[in-house]
Amino acid sequence: MGKGNLSKIDNLGRVVIPKSIRKALNIEHNDEISMYVDGESLVINKGYRVCTLCGSKVIKHQIGAKFLCDKCVKNIKDL
Repeated sequence: MGKGNLSKIDNLGRVVIPKSIRKALNIEHNDEISMYVDGESLVINKGYRVCTLCGSKVIKHQIGAKFLCDKCVKNIKDL
């Protein structure tokens, strides 16, 4: 895993993911990515979001790298 580039954030908060990194992660136009903070790092993952607990594809909440649907959040609140 030796890919790395320096990029600047524009005035609208956007950053370009360099082609070499998109290629390494097989990220293509219109692919969905997720981002979260881990310590002082921004982690970007390609992939499909599914609920960590039940596998539902209807995600409404993210806690770190974990995704949760409304049903599982309600079940946790009811504990």
